[in-house]
Amino acid sequence: MNAFRKSWLSAPDPGYAAAGDLMRVLCVLFIGWYHIWQQSWLSPVLALGGLRLDFTPWVRTGYMPVDLMLVLSGFLTYLPYANGQERPAREFYLRRCLRILPCYWLCLLVMLAFAIADPTCMDMSRLALDLLAHLGFVHNLWGFSYTATRMNVVLWTLAVEVQFYLILPALAPAFRRHPLPAYLTMTAAGLSFMFLWTLPMTDTTLHVNRLPNMLVVYANGMLGAHAYAALARRNPRRGLTALLGTAACGLALWGIAAIMRHQSHTSDYDLMRAGQLIWRWPLSLCGAVALAGGSLSYGPVRALCSNRLTRFLAAVSFNFYIWHQWLAVRLKQWRIPPYAAVENPNMAGEMPWQLQYTLLCFAAALALAIALTYGVEKPCARYGRRLLKPIPA
Repeated sequence: MNAFRKSWLSAPDPGYAAAGDLMRVLCVLFIGWYHIWQQSWLSPVLALGGLRLDFTPWVRTGYMPVDLMLVLSGFLTYLPYANGQERPAREFYLRRCLRILPCYWLCLLVMLAFAIADPTCMDMSRLALDLLAHLGFVHNLWGFSYTATRMNVVLWTLAVEVQFYLILPALAPAFRRHPLPAYLTMTAAGLSFMFLWTLPMTDTTLHVNRLPNMLVVYANGMLGAHAYAALARRNPRRGLTALLGTAACGLALWGIAAIMRHQSHTSDYDLMRAGQLIWRWPLSLCGAVALAGGSLSYGPVRALCSNRLTRFLAAVSFNFYIWHQWLAVRLKQWRIPPYAAVENPNMAGEMPWQLQYTLLCFAAALALAIALTYGVEKPCARYGRRLLKPIPA
């Protein structure tokens, strides 16, 4: 019984969400698969002996896990506040800068170099505005720096993230003191903006992924973190909590899969964006329940979520995310690997190019992510933390 309690009923760490590692890895996997599939058109069906695994519904909707990544961000950035361990706003901002800026600036520098070298890039004033918008993290507000950017289109998520970081130090203490009123206020504001302002628009392209529409996502992440910290800190009925947490996590994952499967039947871009908005609150709620429930679950379940492999992949996921789509497009333009078709080998259904290209895109993005994480991001973070030590609280 003692061995069972030690392995299965071990108490979770209130300051660490084990399910977050696996969620981050799965989200980035399907986002990357979606963008690479857009270039390769390789059918996402895996045949393992007599077993046939069809991932088509979830690869076709690989844009939706971006919302789950933002849920995870809201969950993890609020978790210290939920545990009463928040840092001063200045230190919070500095740590976020150390986490994001080195690799972000490097990405912008590379994008700028390629844009200047591109003979089709004639409007340097527009390129300068594009760069300035990215440096100010407001590039999701205008078409020239979002849908028509010369930088890297996936970086729009960092604009939303940084905009949320700006308000978090003021928002989080109020959420901790009055979680339900704060949650309802954020959710009501987000849903009102979505259904009264964005959805009625003729073209929602520039509005669907703005911060006001994401308030429901962050609200669900913060509420999930609040509930997780409270249950992980003080809960004498560990067995019941683990059982309910595991069940809730499984049910939430089923909900995420069902929502994405439903959305996969939509192919029109306007309807896809409308579906994103309509499903945003329930999808992010399922993500928050999966995070909290999985992190409160039985010990072996938490070990499945957070182990050496998932922690390693989660650590390099940021750089994988910001580089994978750009690399996929470039490799295809550079004809690496070579293909026989004059152009568009994906439309020709050219095999084995489709498989070789897909595997190369994943491998190249992962290799670059590892190099940048351990060659740029982590050394800069270590150096920055040494600089932070003399700063008084």
